[in-house]
Formats: sequence, structure tokens, C-alpha cells
Amino acid sequence: MIKGIHRKNSRPQGKLRQKGVLTTFTGVLILLMLTLMMVFAVRVGVFEQKSSANEMRQKLAFHAAESGIQHAKYFLMRNSVFIASDTVDLLPDGTDGWLAAGALRWSKCSDVNLSAGRGGHPCYGDSDSTRRAGSYFYSFGGSTELPVDTDVVLPGATDQVTVQALLCVLDIDFDATPPFQGCTTDSSVADGSYFMLTLLARGGADCVSGVCGAESLIAEPLTNFGAIGGGRGPAVPLVTKSTFPPSGTAEIVPNPNGGGLGVPMSVWVNQISSCPGGTPVDPSSGSWATCEAHEWYEENATPDGVVCSSNCSCTKQESISYTHGSDNILGIDLVADDQFPCDLFAFFFGIPRADYEAVKSLAQVITDCTTLGVNSFGIYWATGDECRINSNTTVGSPGAPVLLISAAKLTKFNGGAVVHGLLFVTDVEEPTAEFQSNGTNTVYGAAIIDGLLGSYTGTFQIVYNETNVQNAAGQGALGAVAGGWSDFHSAWQ
Repeated sequence: MIKGIHRKNSRPQGKLRQKGVLTTFTGVLILLMLTLMMVFAVRVGVFEQKSSANEMRQKLAFHAAESGIQHAKYFLMRNSVFIASDTVDLLPDGTDGWLAAGALRWSKCSDVNLSAGRGGHPCYGDSDSTRRAGSYFYSFGGSTELPVDTDVVLPGATDQVTVQALLCVLDIDFDATPPFQGCTTDSSVADGSYFMLTLLARGGADCVSGVCGAESLIAEPLTNFGAIGGGRGPAVPLVTKSTFPPSGTAEIVPNPNGGGLGVPMSVWVNQISSCPGGTPVDPSSGSWATCEAHEWYEENATPDGVVCSSNCSCTKQESISYTHGSDNILGIDLVADDQFPCDLFAFFFGIPRADYEAVKSLAQVITDCTTLGVNSFGIYWATGDECRINSNTTVGSPGAPVLLISAAKLTKFNGGAVVHGLLFVTDVEEPTAEFQSNGTNTVYGAAIIDGLLGSYTGTFQIVYNETNVQNAAGQGALGAVAGGWSDFHSAWQ
């Protein structure tokens, strides 16, 4: 009998049993590491998502605040004539200036207890305590917020914006250095021609029951500026670059100090043959009658309402310059200038005529001048075939004159038309643009004919009125103060 050979395993049984433990430990470790990596990745992803969501909400809040600022600008621009005026019945319809006692649009910061130094009141929005003391804050109907409709401004139901405003009526002394003397609430010091507004906007996003997930607070100072000559206006009643027609009579009341103290100036005309679109004007070819204001009104002082109350005119005996029959007297008030500015648009607006759209953007653009009336105010840009002011129509008023820029092909006044402010007829859009006057029509202010002074019948009267000229020229838009934009703390810190 053959016995089987028994082979004994030389490796210990314990080690054989431990072989799977290492593999299991390694696998668990790898799974643990993968789990930790997944947890970390999820946390990073969640963090990034939250950061992205917060950033998005912050952007929405910022855009909400910016939208509020822009809509507030539009509201204020449409009411620019009222902002810093304290005149009662500023418009013929009885509308008062916002600083008038009955308007109740602005309240003095000096009447508010601001001893805390900081807080939620809008007057704290001006960090300069001296300037703050001379400022106003917008307050109307029990609210300090400008009427910006959130539903119109913002498309989202959970976004919101409020805008508040400060008003600084600037005390300007052009002979001082610097001209800005501070803010004032004294109307005897500053008449409101120059002012600065500070808009304070609070935009919110993801808002529920007044609590917002993100908030953006921005402040932007704005100041008013004039479209013409920095707001100072022309110092002469009639400026024309084209030939004066002899078919009618121009009756002009001069600026009594237009040529210097006590030196009257009625007309400034072109004497340069190379002016594009214009021809040298021969004053002797026209029919002129110019006389001082007291002679024209037949009163010692300009009436309160500016408008002539009777048959005002310049008689031969009272005239400075005139053409009556064979008599042709050209006085010192008619200036034919061989240094005349060919580009009247650039001369008065400070912008080359090729860039006229910059001025047009400041105005209300109209295609029908018959829509203008006694309660019209501000800047209007007339475009198209015709700008016609109908018979016995008054445009503007002494308290709120207009700057009517007509770029229409034909600008036509019919008998009895009255304009308070500045008339600027230009050929920037229509090369053959001209002005016609039929019957007796009157501009209380000044007229600039940067086109063809076409034929007219009757008497075209221009009565220089410095207040109307300066108020019309001072109108323009609200421009941002360079370097003034900032954000702020909710408690105005």
C-alpha cells in the first residue's frame, strides 16, 4: 500500500487570513477620500452658487438704484423751471415754483434736528455740515421720496427703489474766486438760476415684506446748465447772417447796455461774404425802426407783465435808427460786423453745427408748433416741414419763457403771435430753412436767425427783455458733477 505524500504549507495561516484586511482598509480609505472630496465639491458648489446668487441680487439692486436715478432725472428735467423758483403763479395756469410757500415741495434742512450727526434723514446725505445747513430736502404729501413709480421702473415684483433729493441753491459771484460761495436759502442772495441737486437712491432686490436680500445705495449730484452761452444768453435782440428783406419793417427795442454801459445795441449782422449759407447784410436795404424801451412802451418802466398794453411802436422822432421814406438813418445800435461768426450754432451753443444732435437731445422734439401755448416752458426743437405759430397765440410767459429752436424748413409767425424767450431759427437740418412773419408779431427776448430771414409783411417786433433772455438761455438739462458719484451707508455714514 502506497501512502500519499502529505505536503505541509510552509506559510502561516494567520498571514493568509490577513490578506483581505489590507485591501478592505485601502478601499474604505479611498471611499472616504472620495466622499470627503464630494462633500468638499458640493460645499464649494453651494458656496459658489450662493456667491453667484448674492452677486446677481447685488447687481439687480444696483441696477434698481440706477434706474431710480435715471427716472428721477427725467421727472426733474420735465419740471426744471419749477425746481428752484419761489415765484407764486409762475405759469399763467397758476402753477407755483417749488420754493414758493404754497408749493410745499422743499423743506429746509436747518429746520430739522440733525444733532445726531448721522442717521436716516436725507439731509445727512450731504456730509458737509455747512453746505447742509443751507440746503433743502424734497418733501411732498408727507413723503420725502420723489414720485418714482417702482412698478414702471422695475420689471420684477421683488425689486424696489426709492429716491430722495437734496437741493442746494447756489450762491454764485462771478467776480469772486472761486465763484461758488455756498448754498443758500435766502432768495435775496440767490434767485435760483443756478442750483445743484443730490439724488439719493436705495435699490433693493429679492424683497419680501420690505426686507431685501440685497441693497444698493448710491448718491449722484447733478447741476443745471444752460444750453446757450453757458446760460448767460445773447446781449443783442436780433442776430442774422442773411440779407435783411425790405418787404416789411423790423421794429426793435435794443439792449440798452449791449455795446457797453449806456451803449444800446439792436442788431448784429453779417458782413462776411464767405459765410456758408449767408450773405453780407446791407443795413441800409432794410426797413428799420429802433427805439428805447420807454419810448416803445410809452411808459417810464417795463410793465410787470412785459407785454405792451396799447399800440406800442417806434415813431420817427423817437427812433435811434430808422427808414422812413427817403430818410435812412443808421445809428450806432446797428452793427455790421466783418468778424461775424459764420457758425452761429457753434457760437451760441458751444457745439459745432455738425453735432447739433447734442443740443437736440436736451429739448422736447416737436413736429407741430401749434401745440405750443402760454403754459409752454423749457427747450423745444421743432423739426419737419413747418413750425407755425398761429394768429394771436402766446408761447411761453415772463416767468417761464421758452427756448424755441426751429430747424423746420419754414418757421412762420402769423399776425398777433407772441413769444416770450429766445427764438433760434437754424438750417442744420434743412439747408433752405427760413423765417417768415406775416402781420405784427412780437418776441419779448431775442431772435437769432441762423438761416434765411425770409420775406415778411407787417411789423416784426423784437423787444429785448433781459430776464426772458437769461431765463430761457439758462434752461438746458441736468448734468452729473464730475467725480461726484458715490455709494453710501444706510445711515448716511
